[in-house]
Amino acid sequence: MAKSKTASFVVELGLVTHQNEQAVLDKRFKIAEKLYNKVLYHAQTQLTELYKNRRYQDVLAERRLSIKANDKNRVTACKKELQAIQKTFGMTEYALHAYIGRMREAYKKRIDSFTAQKIASTVWTSVSSLLYGKGKKVRFKKFGQLESLEGKSNATGMRFKGDRLEWNGLILPVTIRTNDLFVQQSLSLHRVKYCRIVRKAFKGGNQYFLQLVLEGIPPVKRNNNTGMSRRNPAPNAEVGIDIGTSTVAVVGDDGVILKELFPEGASYDRAIHLLQRKMDRSRRATNPANFNVDGTVKQGVKLTWVRSKNYMEIMFRLKDLYRRRAVALKEAHNKTANAILALGNQVYVEDMDFRALMKRAKETTVNKNGRFNRKKRYGKSVGYHAPAMLVGIVKQKALQEGGTLQEVDT
Repeated sequence: MAKSKTASFVVELGLVTHQNEQAVLDKRFKIAEKLYNKVLYHAQTQLTELYKNRRYQDVLAERRLSIKANDKNRVTACKKELQAIQKTFGMTEYALHAYIGRMREAYKKRIDSFTAQKIASTVWTSVSSLLYGKGKKVRFKKFGQLESLEGKSNATGMRFKGDRLEWNGLILPVTIRTNDLFVQQSLSLHRVKYCRIVRKAFKGGNQYFLQLVLEGIPPVKRNNNTGMSRRNPAPNAEVGIDIGTSTVAVVGDDGVILKELFPEGASYDRAIHLLQRKMDRSRRATNPANFNVDGTVKQGVKLTWVRSKNYMEIMFRLKDLYRRRAVALKEAHNKTANAILALGNQVYVEDMDFRALMKRAKETTVNKNGRFNRKKRYGKSVGYHAPAMLVGIVKQKALQEGGTLQEVDT
């Protein structure tokens, strides 16, 4: 039987790392990147062989016909047979756990088995989206792209004890501010389910943080001076949200809101664009042999890229900008969510498929002037303003306060 899921929330703490601990963590993240890519390559190879299997293709076709005929018994039988064939090709989460267990033997002093299994589970999430038709492509981790590692429980592997993290011989104290009542109350009242180490890029290089996934509903954040909640409890009233790709309109009995989502992002996007151009110029100057005469990257050959000190400095500045932009975006959405729930905690919103809005149009159309219409839709706007994140935050906050968020058919 599947395990029952409990409510959980995250508390983030800073890790106290000196130069030697920083080097150990850098090494472990590099090993984790290598393990991730090895498992993903293995899974991709097995998936290709699975698609070539004639019986698998026949059962897939039979399942599609059964769905059209609304034959539920046959659909169930086909599903079981498909799962059995997938299992023979190692296309299960537990098969990937076994595979990474063998790959981990060379690094067992640095990466524990639970952390390795979580890496394999992340790969399975990516590959299963291809297997079940929800995704189109899987991506390998590039240099320095892995941002987090986590365990499966607080009993072994990564463990939080008192005021420090213990992981395979590495002991790292955490910083907890004495006036941070939210963190102190969370740690004293809630059980730690598992730990996650997060790597964030700053201008001066990478820094590491500890995220504790705690069981239960988070305590209400309060003002340290007054002891009052940061916003008034939401009344039991109805609120309607009309959300777009870059704007949101809200109406309730006691007020309305009409605003652009995260207008402050424009300044970040301009600075990011300039740094990206600067990185490209640096990369072209240090790797001229990797480009064709027309300026495109050479294809069909394995390329070795030289990263200069200047390039690395710009890269960390760029990552720092991305990090600051993400923090500012989430903070802005939290403020908007608080303003929405101040009008009422019974929230109604249109059921929007933002992923579909991001995709390019498939059909080629012509306008009245005889010119071809652009196939681009709202990919950039959705990516810059993250409307789905706002809906998710509102839903989470509404449930915590005894309210609901209902998605209404457009």
